[in-house]
Amino acid sequence: MAAESYGIISLFPALFAIILTLVSRQVLLSLFTGIWIGATILMGWNPIAGAAHSLQLVINSVTGSFNSKLLLFTFLSGAMLGMIFLSGGMNALAQRIIARIKTRKQAEIGTGILGMLIFVDSYASTMITGSVMRPITDKFDISREKLSYLLDSTTSPVVSVAVVSTWVGFEVGLIRDQLNQIASVDKSAFVVFLESIPFRFYSLLAIALVFILIVMEWDFGPMKEAEERARTEGKVLKDGADPLIETREEDIVTPDHVDARWWYFAVPIVALVAVTGFGLLYSGGWPSKAPVEALKGAATADAILWGVFSACALLLAILVGHARVQLDAISDSIFEGFKMVMFPVAVLSLAWTIGSVSQSLKVGEFVIGVSQGIITAPLLPAVVFVTAAIISFSIGTSWGTMAIMFPVAVPLAVQLGAPLAGATGAILTGSLFGDHCSPISDTTVMSSMFAGADHVDHVNTQIPYALLCGVVATGLFLASGYGVSPLMLLPVGVVALFGVAYYLSEHADVSVPTTFGSSSD
Repeated sequence: MAAESYGIISLFPALFAIILTLVSRQVLLSLFTGIWIGATILMGWNPIAGAAHSLQLVINSVTGSFNSKLLLFTFLSGAMLGMIFLSGGMNALAQRIIARIKTRKQAEIGTGILGMLIFVDSYASTMITGSVMRPITDKFDISREKLSYLLDSTTSPVVSVAVVSTWVGFEVGLIRDQLNQIASVDKSAFVVFLESIPFRFYSLLAIALVFILIVMEWDFGPMKEAEERARTEGKVLKDGADPLIETREEDIVTPDHVDARWWYFAVPIVALVAVTGFGLLYSGGWPSKAPVEALKGAATADAILWGVFSACALLLAILVGHARVQLDAISDSIFEGFKMVMFPVAVLSLAWTIGSVSQSLKVGEFVIGVSQGIITAPLLPAVVFVTAAIISFSIGTSWGTMAIMFPVAVPLAVQLGAPLAGATGAILTGSLFGDHCSPISDTTVMSSMFAGADHVDHVNTQIPYALLCGVVATGLFLASGYGVSPLMLLPVGVVALFGVAYYLSEHADVSVPTTFGSSSD
């Protein structure tokens, strides 16, 4: 069947799965239903053939090179967490930090800053920040919904604009591929990347909103209800919540003879970051290439895998050599760690699969085809931003969206005479916007996982915040298309965020549902 003939139907499987997830709260069943519907369409509307094809699609997704390595990374992360709980190192470090953190606001600011400081990789940042700060935010009765929001909004937005990260190589590579085909543009890909940073309106506003809400102690929508529950009732999870990862340290008991040290946790984490950073450079060709050039060709999945494996090996050595823990206890803790991540692994596998289904149905081509009919040079940045957001929301991957958008949007920008930096920034940050709103996004899943949050609750509470930043960003892209400098627009955007956040937190009725699902489920 020709790709064009799917039309608007191409959106249906992913949107059905997303809506069913938010309404029913049955993540796995909803995702597989969406996969089956998409596979049925692909198999000529034969539901039996669609069911068989669904299983093959899942197999294809989990056996892909990058995805299989990320699943192994997730399993090793579970093993690492199990051994950390056994060592008592996380609690020891948390107690040292808690002694210095006196208020909820300080705990939230600490979470945001730590998420930004680990800018090498979004997965590593989410895992480390969530693992370190979860016991601390629990201590100060900060809801798991708020913690997962802080993780999601201070990891990927920062990593996506950082000049040294796992994202920069992929982003610069996509830009370079297009510039190589456009003779009229005489710029290096890295220069275009740097010029696009002021246009990353959504990414920059998402970071700004985090600290506006923390400093002013504002919240709105379902998040306000979650924070009031946690503050007044001491419930970091709402009744009936189903955390994406079970993080109860009491399931793994530190042996009585172990004198837990804070460095039992800190040293493996430092090793994880260091080995990941070295792996990114080495896999890209360093030292024969300059660091920036090396990052362009870095093997991201390999690097984070080397990092977490090194952390696990170091933890094993600490437990056996210094803490004198028996191997049986260590094996049990690793097995418990595997159990913690089984559900996230299943969610990731199905989320990737429904994303691949949407790509097979040519969602990107359909959305681009519709949007091209209304694009003019001044409107191009805003249209590209919204288009990227819709595609990313539908397929659950910002990187996949970037790969779809660049071959269309960049040549179109050159043809229309629109600024290349603005179009590039709109693609890169629009992809992140849709990713933030989508429950089938891997980064959204990882944020729920390492915050120990109910995944549907995380999505429900984050969407109003993401939409606020997205709406303001759309306005800024419209203004930029008519020649207004992004450096002038960013302060205007921050002021707009401040004003709307104030109104919503102080005057909006929190009982009015702003997302799918009931807060009383």
